[in-house]
Amino acid sequence: MIKFPLRRIINLFRPQMRQMRTFRDVLAKYDKGDFKGAYTSLCSVLKIQSQWSKDGDVYTLWAELELRVNNNPDKAQELLARAHEIGCSEMGYYYNVYGTVMLRKNDCERAICYFEQSVDIDPSVPNLIMLAQAVSMVDDKRALSIWEQVLEKDSENCFAHVNIGWQAARSGDRNKARTLAKKAETLRSTAEDAAEIGRLYHELEEFQSAIDAYLEADKLGYEQKALIYAAIADCYSSLDQKSTARKYVQRAMRQDPDNDYVKDVWREYQEKFEQR
Repeated sequence: MIKFPLRRIINLFRPQMRQMRTFRDVLAKYDKGDFKGAYTSLCSVLKIQSQWSKDGDVYTLWAELELRVNNNPDKAQELLARAHEIGCSEMGYYYNVYGTVMLRKNDCERAICYFEQSVDIDPSVPNLIMLAQAVSMVDDKRALSIWEQVLEKDSENCFAHVNIGWQAARSGDRNKARTLAKKAETLRSTAEDAAEIGRLYHELEEFQSAIDAYLEADKLGYEQKALIYAAIADCYSSLDQKSTARKYVQRAMRQDPDNDYVKDVWREYQEKFEQR
């Protein structure tokens, strides 16, 4: 989920809101990536200042934080329904969050419809990125052109470089994909960036580079530990490094033994190393 330029969004809210210390606190924590802290601060605002429960844009923000902190798309959808009922001024933001809810519910077609509406209203980088990601999931041919639009607006966007690299890798242009991966490394700023770079190197079967990127993502605090550890294990398995692969796949199993990808990596490890 892409972080929004929340400062711009909040600046469009009522002047009284911008002047409140508690909303400034929400903004500061959101900007730092402290979504749990922002969520707590927002709930405190709504408890103390009940008038904001009548503002649709506040419910959209609440829905986004509900997804980020609690990964609860049902609750987020309820909040968005309330936002729509009250009325929102930032409909591009509203449709983007709604599209993310649909992605979490594995309804990619509806997600794309909502992201398209968000882009029609506000063709900003965050809205374009979410649309590009969604159409990429269904191999929609528009994906490349949308990622290129992102780069036109933000030439230093790490996510766009990685995903155009994915498109190049899938079309067989490994040199272009590798060049884009290396460029993305110079632009990386978050754990999510590092994880995406790792996946691109993984696709290119450059396993040591993938491992380095995954480890950097872990160091930066990537939240989905099980997926990162499973991916690292998969890379070490491909490098025929049994003991290190086992260490990381066991870490992944401890984190989330029911995850399908984790189970796949564990099964492949057993088939390769324990059934010889």
